[in-house]
Amino acid sequence: MVKIRTVEALDEEIDAEISWRKQELTTTLQLAQQSSGADQRANLRSGVVILYAHWEGWIKTVAQLYIRYVNTRSISYELLSEAFLGNALKTRMTAIEQATAPLIHNEFATFMRTGLSKGATLSEGLVRTESNLSSSVLFDILERLGLEKRALYSLRANRIDTDLVHKRNTIAHGQYLDLTLNDFRSLRTDILELLELFTDDVRNAASMGKHLATPSPQV
Repeated sequence: MVKIRTVEALDEEIDAEISWRKQELTTTLQLAQQSSGADQRANLRSGVVILYAHWEGWIKTVAQLYIRYVNTRSISYELLSEAFLGNALKTRMTAIEQATAPLIHNEFATFMRTGLSKGATLSEGLVRTESNLSSSVLFDILERLGLEKRALYSLRANRIDTDLVHKRNTIAHGQYLDLTLNDFRSLRTDILELLELFTDDVRNAASMGKHLATPSPQV
C-alpha cells in the first residue's frame, strides 16, 4: 500500500482514482445516448447500476485516501482533531473488544495514561459504505472525517436514497424499471456534482490541516 506523505501526493492519488471513474461514467452516458429502443433501456438500467457503483466506490476510496494521508504522517493522538482522534481510538478499542487476554487490556490502560503523545494509528476500514451508500451513511462518513454536512447533501438526500440507491437495488434484484434518457442524464449530473463537492472538501480539509486539533496549512 502506497504511503501518502504530502498534500500534493494525496491530490495525485485522488486524481488517479477519480479519472478512470469519470471516463467510465462518460462512456456509460454515451452508450445510452447512442442507442434506442430496447438497447437504450438496457443501457440506462446498466447506467444506473454503474453510477451507483462509482458513487459508493468514489466516496469510499477518497475517504480512505484521506485517512491514509493522515495515518502516514503519524501525528500524535493529542494533536488530532476530534473526528480523527475518534478514529484512532476506535482502531485501538476494536482490538480491545476482540481481546480476552488481560495483558491487552492492561496495555490499553497504559496507553490511555502515557500514549497520547505518540503517533496515532488509524484504520482505513473505519470508512464503511454498508454496500448501500444512502444519505444517512454518507452523513456518517462526513462526521467520521470531520467534514461539513453541506446543505446540498441534505437537499439531495431524497435524490440519493430514492433515485439512485433504491433504483439501483431494484435493478440489481432483477426487477423491471423503466427509465428515460433525461432521467439518467439528470441523475448522473446531480450525483457527479455531489462527488465533486465531497472530493473538493477532502482536498481542502487536508490542505488546511482540518484533521488537526488546531488547523494549520499543510504541505
